[in-house]
Amino acid sequence: MPMMNPKHFLWCNLGKDFFNYIVQEMKTMESLAEWWLCNSSYDLEPGALSVSPRFLPIGPLIETDDDDNNKSSSFWKEDTTCLEWLDQQQPQSVVYVSFGSLAVLESNQFKELALALDLLDKPFLWVVRPGNNDEKNNAFPNEFHGNKGKIVSWVPQKKILNHPAISCFISHCGWNSTIEGIYGGVPFLCWPFFVDQFLDKTYICDVWKVGMELEKDENGFISKEEIRKKVEQLLGDEGIKERSSKLKEATRKNLSEGGRSSNNIEKFVNWAKQ
Repeated sequence: MPMMNPKHFLWCNLGKDFFNYIVQEMKTMESLAEWWLCNSSYDLEPGALSVSPRFLPIGPLIETDDDDNNKSSSFWKEDTTCLEWLDQQQPQSVVYVSFGSLAVLESNQFKELALALDLLDKPFLWVVRPGNNDEKNNAFPNEFHGNKGKIVSWVPQKKILNHPAISCFISHCGWNSTIEGIYGGVPFLCWPFFVDQFLDKTYICDVWKVGMELEKDENGFISKEEIRKKVEQLLGDEGIKERSSKLKEATRKNLSEGGRSSNNIEKFVNWAKQ
């Protein structure tokens, strides 16, 4: 497993009760579970998955909804107009920004991100979700134009990340978003907030090398200049693009007939039938 900074252990932000909960869950798994099914694959985490023979990676678990149905596992109603908007953009031109279903940006940081997207001079798709951000956090700065982009409340993310117009993903690095970005072959700009997201960032930047981290200043703030600089660096890095494409193909291969994840699903189903 990759090196971890102790301050980023996933219980550090959530306190002793959460730590005790994890300990209890691990004891329960040890005593009761014959298999530990994982939304992952051997290509992504060979070291972690070698810790126990009970790990059974069956990922990536990706919905493959066709365009003719409305099935969705989304928390909120998806704005599908963004797909029509993406169809009008040039290939690999759009910066996609989404921080998942829980992370909240502080007001000044929200405004700085808005100004950064203007500064990029590139089309962008920005998810500013309902509910978890208050009106203060959603207040766009007066200088913000946003005329090159589209701002929506929620999106069908798996379809977005597989759209040919997407160039990169500014992400909180939650595991679901990480898996979906890898499945789409999209390079990452990493902006982790808490729990597993810091470890996921380590995989993205240091292990798989398919992204870069947005660096905070001495005040814990990410400036618009840092965002602009890293987007330009990321989009100009052919090595990251090539590795993203190769990891996409390797990950998808696991789900094809005869792939390791596909075989593991079959193995589990046959075991369950006994």
